Amino acid sequence: MNRVSVLGSFVVDLAVFSSHIPNPGETVFSESFKMGPGGKGFNQAVAAKRSGADVLFVTKIGQDLFSILAEQAFEKYDLCKKYLLKSKTYGTGVALIIVNETSGNNAISVVPNACVDITLEDVEKNSEIFEECDVFVAQFESNLQATYRAIELAKKSGAVTVLNPAPVREFDYEILKYVDILIPNEIEARLLAESFSNCNKVSKIAAKLEKFVDAVIITLGEKGVFCSKISHEIIPAIRVNTVDTTGAGDAFVGIFASYLSRNYSLRECVNFAITGAALSTTRYGTSPSMPSKKEIELMYRSVFSNEEGQDL
Repeated sequence: MNRVSVLGSFVVDLAVFSSHIPNPGETVFSESFKMGPGGKGFNQAVAAKRSGADVLFVTKIGQDLFSILAEQAFEKYDLCKKYLLKSKTYGTGVALIIVNETSGNNAISVVPNACVDITLEDVEKNSEIFEECDVFVAQFESNLQATYRAIELAKKSGAVTVLNPAPVREFDYEILKYVDILIPNEIEARLLAESFSNCNKVSKIAAKLEKFVDAVIITLGEKGVFCSKISHEIIPAIRVNTVDTTGAGDAFVGIFASYLSRNYSLRECVNFAITGAALSTTRYGTSPSMPSKKEIELMYRSVFSNEEGQDL
């Protein structure tokens, strides 16, 4: 069936591109401004969809001007609007993004707004989205109690559950017994590990976190990806002409879930995700930068004929 279901955030990205990311108290001139659809949940859903999966995405928006952009985005990316819920009390979420136009690195502040209004009742009313999928994906950018329940429903229904614990915040570690694959970035992984052990090496951090879940995949930006289920080496990132790293982590998660839903091996899923994440950094924006299945597989074939790792 290759169905990927996602519960998560939709926010409107308000991005500026500057010579550098300002320090506290500093004001900088920016060369350009872009507005578009985003949010970790939406970005991951779009990445999974464009890379070949059948995707259902549940989120919540407000009843404001930004809600129009949300509805247009669902139509543009061919996402079912049945699960586009509307809050009576919160506005649509927004993200303020500053991108270093030289390096492509970014700083982001997110206001989830309506995403925190996704309720347990919303999850129960739409339980089919979690109970009828091959892979379920969640993050921490929405209401945590609703997220916990969705993960539990998906796991009990036989889906492979993927959690991207971003942004890191206090949460109930008990939920990890329902999580199969944990995908944090390096900063998130260190923050999670510090909750119970002071680790420095990526391999040791992964080993600690793996006590809670079946597999831990740590994304390391331009350095690559570490997954202890594959090897004790870093799988290097693909070198590309990077212009904007915003959304690259979401590209990785969504594309990984897409290929996982089609029964590829863990190593193949990681390699496809590395490929797609690299491609996403060659374009501006978050969801608009997500590559197609054809683009991913063309680069994949040219890159991964000989796989080499990097010693930690």
